[in-house]
This record gives sequence, structure tokens and C-alpha cells, in this order.
Amino acid sequence: MNHKNMDRRDFLKTTGAGLAALSFPVPLGTLGTTKRRTAGETPVFVCLYLRGGMDALNCIIPYKDKRYYEIRPTISLSPTKTQDEEGVIVLDKQFGMHPAMRPLEPLFKSGEFAPIVCCGSPHPTRSHFDAQDFMEYAAPGIRTITDGWLNRYLQQSQDRHGKDGELRALAMQGLLPRSLRGDYPVLAVPTDRRRGNNTGQLLDLFDELYKDDSKAAKKDTAKKGGKRKMGRRGRPEEREDSVILSGEVTIKALRRFKEIQAKAGKSQVKYPTSGFGPKLQGIAQVIKSGEPMEVAAADWNGWDHHINEGNEDGRIAQMLGSLSQSLASFMKDIGEHRKRTVVVVMTEFGRTCRENGNRGTDHGHGGLMLTLGGPIKGGKVYGKWPGLEDKDLNQNRDLAVTTDFRDVFNEVLKKHMDVKRISKDFFPNYKPGKGPGILG
Repeated sequence: MNHKNMDRRDFLKTTGAGLAALSFPVPLGTLGTTKRRTAGETPVFVCLYLRGGMDALNCIIPYKDKRYYEIRPTISLSPTKTQDEEGVIVLDKQFGMHPAMRPLEPLFKSGEFAPIVCCGSPHPTRSHFDAQDFMEYAAPGIRTITDGWLNRYLQQSQDRHGKDGELRALAMQGLLPRSLRGDYPVLAVPTDRRRGNNTGQLLDLFDELYKDDSKAAKKDTAKKGGKRKMGRRGRPEEREDSVILSGEVTIKALRRFKEIQAKAGKSQVKYPTSGFGPKLQGIAQVIKSGEPMEVAAADWNGWDHHINEGNEDGRIAQMLGSLSQSLASFMKDIGEHRKRTVVVVMTEFGRTCRENGNRGTDHGHGGLMLTLGGPIKGGKVYGKWPGLEDKDLNQNRDLAVTTDFRDVFNEVLKKHMDVKRISKDFFPNYKPGKGPGILG
């Protein structure tokens, strides 16, 4: 590869380095926050997204409800252990957990894991793209919002824990999720798709490209007497200067991340090699390093099970098993840092309550969230359960939404991230509810 003749666009396509946030913070109204904390005291929020609409009813299961077995004759989970089936993991007198989720059972018993049933968006869409956008922008039905809700948090609390430019937020994937996109720069950890996977060479090449352009930009400005070319309306003509500078900052952050990885070495905790496993392992390394990171995010696609969903040995069982083991490994790995860490697992909507003719489920409405961490008041199932009779279902087919997802976001900001005052426009067209009560 002749990198001297390659521009940044070609480079990004080749490497898969998705650096989606390449701009600097702009002054905004601030959130009311507490005093600054040291890195070891910084609260950490890990936001995990299951894309495709996970089937809530085969994750947290109303095993006492006969109606569940009537409407899911082939994909339901046995309420008790039988000769052929392990049966649900009983959580309380009403709900059980998919047997593939057994790695989370000790965390439920220790009070560090809590599901929230019937949680989701009040908007009726069954479009994956719209539902995901509405949730990640925290603005159901509003298409004019361009900053993700987590990026808005970062913008409005940027003087809180230290200097801007520190590794306050990252996404363990090539492209930033929409929740982290916006004016505040967030690191997306790229994947090197070239042969050899030499990340050091990748960063050297990236650094060289930006340094070359940075020198050219400075030389160009000097030729014009230090003045920028003005457009027809008297505003500075758009240039790549800010992108170049952001690129340099991004390289610095990536190198810092790689230093953390190298110093941490290989984790003694075993993670699954698929799904969230490697991503959570990377996030754990940063948390344990003492870096003042506040927000981390990752996605997992493939939860759109229209066919052959299965029950104990189907596709959803495999994915729930990997998800649960990844979360359990992460909690073990971060050790004492779990006291300052909250993990929320979400999905854009649930599935139809009735199984379809292909032993799967279709796009629904009410879903669920899974919450973990030391601050979580776990050991119980949260959320109002309406039931599965026709009269209780949304549009005679789906679980109703009884907990607005923004109630969870709002509670995390206030009670975990220590935000004392949230502006009225932070969550557009939203009146704060009581919240599920997952945090003390």
C-alpha cells in the first residue's frame, strides 16, 4: 500500500477507523453537578445496545402466567426443570430468567443485577431505525435532534472532572453510536482490518496523514497573513483545520488507550470471544487504569429473531448466554470499581407476544432493560407488569410500555452521575416520571 498517495477518506475506508466525532466542544448551558472528583471516584456509566429488538418475553419470563404458554407453544421456556429442559431460573414468584442467563444469577442474589420489564419508548414505531434514533437521541418522534443524549451530557458537564481532551468517553467499536455523537469529541476505538493487525503501524500511518495536513494548513494560513478566507455572508469559509486538530487529539487518545491496554496486559478473567466479550474487556481495562472515564458504549447487532428463535437451545439462547457471560466477566474483572459503575443494557423495542408461524417473533412495543453495578438496588424485578391477556396488550399484540426509557436515563444522570439539575430541554417534550427506583 502506497500511503503517501492516500488521503484520509481512503485511509478510513481501508482501516475501518470510524472516528465519528471530530469536532470540539461548544459552550452550552451546563448541568447542575457536584464538585469535581478524582479519577478513582468518577462514576462510570456503560451503555450497551442490543440492536434488532431483543425478545423480552424469552429473557425475563412470566413463568407463572398460563397465557405465556398458550401464545408461545413452541418457543416458550419450561417453568420447571424436566428430563429434557433445564427450566427457567426463578427470580421471584412471578418472573424467571432464561436458563442461558445463569452467569447473572449470582449478581441477582448479591443485589447487583436488576431487570426492568415493560420498558421502552412511548412512540408507536416498529421501525428499527426510527426506534433506535428516538432512543439514542432521547427524543421519541422528534427528527430535528442531532446530538445524542450522552453527548449532550458530556457537553453540558465538560468542566466537571478535569481537563477537556481526557478520555472521558469512548465507544468500543469503529463507529460511534448515535447516543455519543455530537459536538463533544468522543473516541471510537477503530478496528484495523489490514493483514497483520499491527495497531502501532496503523496509528503511525494515521498520525503521519494528519501531521502532513496540519503543516499544510498552517502554511496556507501564513500565506494569507494569518487571516481566514471569508464567505459571501462574512463568515469564515469552511476549512479542514478543526478536523485536522481533532484528528491529532484523536490519535493522542488512541495512543493513550493502547498504552492502557499494554500496561494492563491480558486479563485473568475469561470473556466470550464474540458479542460484547472483547468490547467489555477493553472497557474494563480503562476503568481499572484509573483513567477518568465517565461513559463507555458498545453495540451488538443481530437480535431481530423473526424465524427459528428457539427456546433453550435456539439462537436466542446462544446470544443470551454470551451476553450474560460477558456481563458477569466484566463485573468480576473490574473488581472494586463495580462500586462506581452502572451498566444498562437496552434494545429499541420488544417483540410480539405471540410467536409467528416461523417459530420466531415480529417487531413489537414494550421491551426491557437490564441493569448491573454496585449502585444498583438489585435482587428484584422492576417495572409495572400489565399481563398477557388481550385486553392488557398494546394493539392486541405487544407488551405495553409502563416505564419510559427516559425515566431510566434521568435516574442514571441524577442518582449515579450526580447531576443535580437537568435543564427542561435536555429531554425534549418529556416530563420526568418517578423513575423505576433502581438506584438508591
